[in-house]
Amino acid sequence: MEESGLGLLSPLRFAAGTALLVALQQWPRRWLLSGAPVLQFFILHGNSRGHRILPLTGLWPMFTTLHLIYAIASTSWLLYWVFALLCYQCIFLTCLLQYQVVGDFVRKKSRFLLKQLHFIDDKIAFFNIPALEIDTDVDGLMVLRGITFSLSTLSFTVHGVEVGIKLSDDMELAIQTEKVTVSLFRRIDIGDCFANVKGGQYEMTFGCIPGNTHDAQGNAIFVEDTPLLRAASQSGGWRGRSITKMTKDLTNNHAPDDASIGSGFESMEKLPLDNEEAAERYRKVLQFIRETSSVQESRAYIHKLSTTSNRYTEKGCDIIDANALRASICSELHQMPSVPHPPRRSIKVTTLQNSLPPPARRFLHRLPLLLRSLLNILSYFHPVTISSITATASGRWISAMLEKEIFQGYWEHDNEIRNLKERISLWLTDANFTVELGSFTGLAQVPIMSSYDIICQLDFKDLMAYRTLPREANLNRVIQLGGADATFNVPSFLLPHHEHIIPPISSNKERYDLKTNIDYASSKPKRVQGEYDLEQAHRDEANVKLSARVRLPAVFDQELLDCIAALVKVTKVIEMESERTGMDNEVSGLKDFTKALNRSAKEGFKKAVVSGVVNDRWIARLVGKITKKLETAHGDVGYSTGIPVALGSYRKPYLETEGDKLLP
Repeated sequence: MEESGLGLLSPLRFAAGTALLVALQQWPRRWLLSGAPVLQFFILHGNSRGHRILPLTGLWPMFTTLHLIYAIASTSWLLYWVFALLCYQCIFLTCLLQYQVVGDFVRKKSRFLLKQLHFIDDKIAFFNIPALEIDTDVDGLMVLRGITFSLSTLSFTVHGVEVGIKLSDDMELAIQTEKVTVSLFRRIDIGDCFANVKGGQYEMTFGCIPGNTHDAQGNAIFVEDTPLLRAASQSGGWRGRSITKMTKDLTNNHAPDDASIGSGFESMEKLPLDNEEAAERYRKVLQFIRETSSVQESRAYIHKLSTTSNRYTEKGCDIIDANALRASICSELHQMPSVPHPPRRSIKVTTLQNSLPPPARRFLHRLPLLLRSLLNILSYFHPVTISSITATASGRWISAMLEKEIFQGYWEHDNEIRNLKERISLWLTDANFTVELGSFTGLAQVPIMSSYDIICQLDFKDLMAYRTLPREANLNRVIQLGGADATFNVPSFLLPHHEHIIPPISSNKERYDLKTNIDYASSKPKRVQGEYDLEQAHRDEANVKLSARVRLPAVFDQELLDCIAALVKVTKVIEMESERTGMDNEVSGLKDFTKALNRSAKEGFKKAVVSGVVNDRWIARLVGKITKKLETAHGDVGYSTGIPVALGSYRKPYLETEGDKLLP
């Protein structure tokens, strides 16, 4: 029906009519220069071939709207040229989407102009990307092995993410995932994520050094254990210590070279111009990334073990499920380097920050409302979903932490504590402990008004923990819960460029008022809260509020319960050992001596009960009753706390501005 009537919907007749008008009249020439009739011609030509843009929109409404806009824009020279600019852009997109020859030509020329890119079909691919060396408040190294940007879906996919973060002088955190997909203004999807805490006295053999663990060039370093380490640690100096650059250790002696932004992008892999060859090269690079991924190598190793007598087995079952498979993979990754595939070059975060022109930095610093508005839109349109999060820590490291925080030196002088320590260490040593969080969903709300807090909501559909024995290829599920959720409330003044709204340092009068409130507190809870507020005022800290809940029922393994019972018992024994007995106090008379003797006898009896068999059975029965109730209970169990954050480093940028005025 539309192709009938005056024949104006035929592209050839429309072109002939337009040429005739331009030859006979003056005004159609300005109309032709604007691009409106050219755009209508290409749309009509695509419609005649059965391939046109916006097929659900009628031609007559489309052309009527187009020429109505031209009629309005032609009344002003500024609007006319704006209309012409937009119109020629629409002509380019129309030809690109309707004609295959135009698409092939544009891809070929784009690869010639952008030699550092892979341009295949509607995708742009980056490979051999320079690593990002984190050298700000946190030290680390992040590697993205490849990025593919899709023009048709407005999304980009990251292939192979490897992150190594320095937690302390002798500890690091390794994070790996195979695929991250960011759909612009829709969502962020992350595949299975594996994290490993590495370090400690018995794992990386690094020693303790002062807090400023950077060399003269400002590079973050680790210190290795050497025969001279103890002597050097006593003097507190650097002499006699074997230090290693952080990036060198994270990459297993394959540290990338520092580079500028320009040289870093120049080092990106180039690609031939032919379309078929480019597509084949793209597929081969993706296949190489998948096959050489540490996650894939660990998965293949576990499947290989399944064909031998040393295969991974779950307690009570010869075949492991998907959750146990991820726990096994994470346990195998624990032995690998944190960043196994470093590129040749790396760019520091401070280099990227300094590349921003000073006027732009001053503008962002003086208009924090712009940052909040941007984060508000990004957080609202990009909810984060993760298939699973699996984290592993060594049992040796957990045992070392228990010895440092609980056992301390008590086990050297008490046989009972020594026996309990050996009992617990036997279960922890040579094992890896894996916590798996399934089907993660994260939502964040960044308010535009700085009076409100930033709210982050996390939800986990499943929560379980495994004890794995890599040497024996064995794993055991020790905890399983119905799920968990958590909420973080982060003060808005912790955002960058918000130093002007950080609460001021507490004055002496304010601290005196807090101390007075403690002395006149109406109850013990208020007094304890007041003491904590006073302590935070001295430390200049603010709180990030955390509320977490776990969903019941909960299932526990008997080996874990036995270890918990032994840990409960040893803490009680240590408590008895650390308390002063009544005989330690001075007595001045027979009455006081009698009371002291009675108290000493009661404490001795209590200690004997704690260290006896009766107490073992009592603790076992108590733990068994609690466990039985948790296995049959329904509902949630919650916990709330405050995470202190030191404010000194946040005030520093504001002090450096020397009183620059900031807008709200």
